[in-house]
Amino acid sequence: MNKRLIFIILLPIFLLILGCQNKEVDNYTGEDMLMNIIDSNDNIKSIKIDQLSGTFKLEDIVDIPFQRALVMGEMGEVDYIEDGYFKRDKDSLYYIGKDKEIENIVGVVIDPPETSIKDAYYDMERYLEDDKVLFILLDGFGYHQYEYARENGFLSFLEEFEARKVLSVYKPVTNAGLAAIITGKSPEENGVYSRKQRELNVDSIFKVAKDLNKNIAYIEGNIGILDTEVEPILNLDKNKDGYTDDEVYMSTLKAIEEGKDFVFTHFHGIDDAGHTFGPLAVETMERIKLIDSYIQNILSHWDGITIITADHGMHSIDEAGDHGDFRHEDLIVPYIIIK
Repeated sequence: MNKRLIFIILLPIFLLILGCQNKEVDNYTGEDMLMNIIDSNDNIKSIKIDQLSGTFKLEDIVDIPFQRALVMGEMGEVDYIEDGYFKRDKDSLYYIGKDKEIENIVGVVIDPPETSIKDAYYDMERYLEDDKVLFILLDGFGYHQYEYARENGFLSFLEEFEARKVLSVYKPVTNAGLAAIITGKSPEENGVYSRKQRELNVDSIFKVAKDLNKNIAYIEGNIGILDTEVEPILNLDKNKDGYTDDEVYMSTLKAIEEGKDFVFTHFHGIDDAGHTFGPLAVETMERIKLIDSYIQNILSHWDGITIITADHGMHSIDEAGDHGDFRHEDLIVPYIIIK
């Protein structure tokens, strides 16, 4: 079989795989357009948008008491619901606030956490003024996974520290979550609202660190996610175990040994295992346990501030896991600061 024939046979397979990797779920396509209502612990209800009409208040569609609520749009827009109202117009659902109008509402968070992953930017900025900072991003690690791992003996180190619930961004995927973390801005401001964008519309924490003359190491898996002011240190899966976590771990130790004073480390294994086996599967828990041990050893060599959070969480599907939906499992993640 000649090379040209092999290429013709394999090309459709490659394109199919690539398409799966870049699949985006869109609330505003198809007949089942949804507005989802969640809180920090549960998915409360999903309402088909075609069942809504006219103008209405949140209280008209939510039958449980709440103190405050936050609305999110398809492009990552965010607004707290105060005196505003919703409006169904043709195929779109709007939120009309005092100072802001959001089209294509995807959901509402009732009594959301006080803080979000965007606060990581401001915490890093504040600590970098006078200290060294290690930031650890645990890809695909939802708060419900953190609780399950802690309660079932898979977090022997991190269970010692307080983990707050914080809110991710919509869409809860890596590009958008990482962009929010390193810019402190919502997707509508930083320009990254799905898996498809790489360019930031605003400066990142790496620009802040460079301006402070910090010695920086940005440690990634085997690919770069976003275009930033510093080049990431990429780590291939050299031992072919299916994960880059051990290589990222060794690169982090090397950066500390070299005297870096701002280290940004991105572990991908929890997300990878969750997609394959499910977010609460024993295989995913074992991956969490391993990374927990990596963090323990990393911190034994580190004498600065450490901030740990996730870009998004993950929900269960048939014998596997996924994310990108307006669900509490995808949107609520842990946040830990270790001084």
